[in-house]
Amino acid sequence: MYYTANISMVYIPQDKFAKRARREGFRARSAYKLLDLQKKFQLIKEGDKVLDLGAAPGSWVQVAAQVVGEKGVVLGLDRGVMKPLSWPTVRMLQKDILDEDTVELLRKQGHREFDVVLSDVAPNTTGVRERDQALSHELSLRVLDIATKILKRGGSMVMKVFEGPDTPELMKEAGKLFSSVKLVKPQASTKGSKELYIVARGRQMKQN
Repeated sequence: MYYTANISMVYIPQDKFAKRARREGFRARSAYKLLDLQKKFQLIKEGDKVLDLGAAPGSWVQVAAQVVGEKGVVLGLDRGVMKPLSWPTVRMLQKDILDEDTVELLRKQGHREFDVVLSDVAPNTTGVRERDQALSHELSLRVLDIATKILKRGGSMVMKVFEGPDTPELMKEAGKLFSSVKLVKPQASTKGSKELYIVARGRQMKQN
């Protein structure tokens, strides 16, 4: 299955968020989705270690790097080659999140635990709503699997989902693993879009 880290990589509408992103130096308008979630939930803190799954083009990495500061680390993982970012605390890794050895590779490289896992990843849309929702659901399950294996106790996760019949199942699964789970639509989400974000905080049981 082929996917893109962010729909805005394919098409960036010329709205106020796209114009603001260019003006403020963000790689995509999606930066403001994470900024909105960060303002509401304070997910990322100074000094945190953050993993961004499906990170291209890098706008969420930019936001996270600004928050964690010099004492933190942000690792952006994507199946494609990403243009490097100049922050000394930012690392890039080319890897498909669907590969079975993704977590193993992270651990081998010394990335055993993270405070926050982010994912704005979305499937390459087909135009068939049911199919797109199913593809999104598959990706979301994979993100949740990786997050539960690599998050610290008490850690947080944010992941994009396409609202559909499988969304309640995702919420239920996340609820088994986190003390707080909310479904949120950031202000910067395109009007009419079916995308929502699961915001999960308080990672509970630690899986090996």
